[in-house]
Amino acid sequence: MKHIIQNDFLKAEINPIGAELSSLYSKHTGKEYLWQGDATWWASRAPILFPIVCSLKDGTYSLNGETYNMPKHGFVRGATFNIVSAEHSKITFEYSDNDATRKMYPFSFVFQVIFELLESRLSTTYRVVNRNDYDMYFSLGSHEAYRCPRENGETFDDYYLEFERDSTYVSEVVTSAGLLNGESYTVIDNGKILPLKHELFANDALIIKNVPSRRVFLKSKKSPAVVEVNYYDAPHLGIWTKAGAPYICIEPWHGLPDDVGHGGQIENKPGIIRLSAGSDFVWTHDIAIHL
Repeated sequence: MKHIIQNDFLKAEINPIGAELSSLYSKHTGKEYLWQGDATWWASRAPILFPIVCSLKDGTYSLNGETYNMPKHGFVRGATFNIVSAEHSKITFEYSDNDATRKMYPFSFVFQVIFELLESRLSTTYRVVNRNDYDMYFSLGSHEAYRCPRENGETFDDYYLEFERDSTYVSEVVTSAGLLNGESYTVIDNGKILPLKHELFANDALIIKNVPSRRVFLKSKKSPAVVEVNYYDAPHLGIWTKAGAPYICIEPWHGLPDDVGHGGQIENKPGIIRLSAGSDFVWTHDIAIHL
């Protein structure tokens, strides 16, 4: 059963499987802004990526001499979360390690996801707690897909991304195995506008390491509503869709795919977070609807 939070501006629905955002609806425009999932293109809507982001080389990593298998983007997107607390405009989900997770990821942890509506903004806070008496390694990311186009008479090409500051934005090259090969190319040269075209994603996602801006806006040339994604201190940004698909994913990440030459040790994985014993890691990102 999906759980609803709402205020005078927005209504959000969250699925306890994966603590996945399933709907973000504006009461002012009467419009749904989140992709609603369609297996023809992509059945997911906004999976959470933990404890890895993207792909491992050969689907494995090593820790203390042991080898572990883990699927792309980790395992919490298919996990059933418990509800810790629920209010009218705020809800907290929680998931902890168990026998199944420890076969893939030999750490004891608590993972919380807190959704809160603040006027026309949805705030999502992720909290990772290391319950071990030694360091824990992980990556974390979001993967929200937004309807694009949203209005009748619009096309995908009518939309563009506008970053908050002028800069040069460079994407890493992703191999067919989902790894980074050390090559890159410029997607914005001394500017902040990225016109959306499906051809941009012919070779998978754009992956912008150390993205110069802290937020980006999804805009249309034909309709006024704007989606703002504010990712604060997340260092990397993925942008993705499939050829011909009517959505665009804007994905703030604390983590990256493996390099083609990666040796497999999780402590050396690109973008990995090292969390000391008994500590917690907290990250918040926001989605706002502007009219």
